[in-house]
Amino acid sequence: MQRSFEEWVGAPEKGQKRLITLLFENMSISATLRRLNNERGHVQIKYDDANGVAFREWMRVVFSKSNSQSCGNYIEIHKIDHQVFRILPFPLKEKPDNLIVHDWLLHKGAGKHRSGDALQEIQAIIQSIEFVDSEGQSHYNRMFSHQFASWAWEIEKRVVPGLGLKSDFEKDGTWVEVEFGNARTYYQDFLKFLLAFKHGSAQIGVLVVPSESFARHLCNVGRRRAESKGKACYSGMIHFENVRREFQYLEFMLSMPIAIAGIGSQ
Repeated sequence: MQRSFEEWVGAPEKGQKRLITLLFENMSISATLRRLNNERGHVQIKYDDANGVAFREWMRVVFSKSNSQSCGNYIEIHKIDHQVFRILPFPLKEKPDNLIVHDWLLHKGAGKHRSGDALQEIQAIIQSIEFVDSEGQSHYNRMFSHQFASWAWEIEKRVVPGLGLKSDFEKDGTWVEVEFGNARTYYQDFLKFLLAFKHGSAQIGVLVVPSESFARHLCNVGRRRAESKGKACYSGMIHFENVRREFQYLEFMLSMPIAIAGIGSQ
């Protein structure tokens, strides 16, 4: 059973605030937990006064791109008790053995979502998946399902109640398809996005596909496995460069924001 962050953190009523303690490294500071008086009732943790200098400096160092030990855009919050929370950096560094996003293709205003929570989370999820040289697409499909679930995304959400189509992942109006299929299986992914946009809550569709080199690697892994089972061949796989070439012929019918991420190892 999932709980909202507001409930988990013990947020006050809208328009109210209370003091909490943040623990980090071997230090601690007092901060203010606020609940904004807006429709959503967003929660803020404020540490912008003089008391928060040490924490801000720690954050700057931890998330500096020049720091090879740890860099990224997220933190983990561990609840010690009602008033005390431990802060840990989320390991978003681009390690040689983890996947990364090599390129983005952005359509119909998808660029304004680039810095939003959803696309930042998707990039974090991709970077948290280890590249394993001997594994093929089924392994990565399992890893994506596991990681998206750990970030509280809904898995296999039905696009339209009357149809059997399901989207891989959905959260707060962001619909995601991770595609390792054959050359044009991603056409159906676009159809799912459009149906969810027309009949559901979709605000943006995100298609995640391998880069050309990563697709070639996965095909080689699949081909070796097929040959070991006595099969003659292993079919090809869609990749980002092919999607980008074909997109000019498809974009006229894509009436919603769509982002396409090309992923692979470093």
